[in-house]
Amino acid sequence: MAYKGSLFERLSSSAQHIHATNDEEAMYQSIANNLSRIFSTNAGSAETVQDYGRPDLNNIHMSQKDSIEMIEKSAEICIRKYEPRLFNARVGISREQLYVNEMNVHIEGFLKLNRINKKVTFKANLLGNGAVKVLRDDN
Repeated sequence: MAYKGSLFERLSSSAQHIHATNDEEAMYQSIANNLSRIFSTNAGSAETVQDYGRPDLNNIHMSQKDSIEMIEKSAEICIRKYEPRLFNARVGISREQLYVNEMNVHIEGFLKLNRINKKVTFKANLLGNGAVKVLRDDN
């Protein structure tokens, strides 16, 4: 059965913008698109649910270590809730590459493909201009 996109993609016609060579690649692109939406939305700004998105990075008043751990944990919770295709998700922020207004995030989890659990990783680059780019990390 050919992959037709997530429910959101089918309702919004954004599945038409996925150009993949096979169903597995289409699934990865679909998940990367959803992760991009999650990381580009401030929690509390979605009208229907308050916990969708990442914490507002401008309103964190903790130490850098505590802030990073809180962002990682809240991102894991959000991904587990709003991207159920990626299970046992773990999120890590690269502490070595923290730049002013830029953050590199590593997302790891498992997908069930053809009844087999397959480990998959994504990289999210949160840029200072508000843009978020999520790509599958093949390394």
